[in-house]
Amino acid sequence: MSDYHMNESARGKGTAISRSAIQGLAIIALAMVLTACMAPRPGADLPPYGDSVRHTKAIQTYEPGDEVPSLHGAKAAEAMRVYRLPAAGGGQAPSAEQ
Repeated sequence: MSDYHMNESARGKGTAISRSAIQGLAIIALAMVLTACMAPRPGADLPPYGDSVRHTKAIQTYEPGDEVPSLHGAKAAEAMRVYRLPAAGGGQAPSAEQ
């Protein structure tokens, strides 16, 4: 083999090594850019998990001695009428006249 062919094959290897090095550096740079966009402590500004559920349950639960809103007259009749309507899914609503 001539010197020309040996130099050309050696040149090709050097190019491949530098290309893979550049790709590796590009991947590392991309990873650093993506991690720079991440919050240091995700969710740190949110309340503890489950607080919203506990709060909702607390405001919907009557404790002994709490004032209970009255349900009388037209409001009660309308609530019972809507309750006794057939369900939208085609099933039957329970009825007191069975």
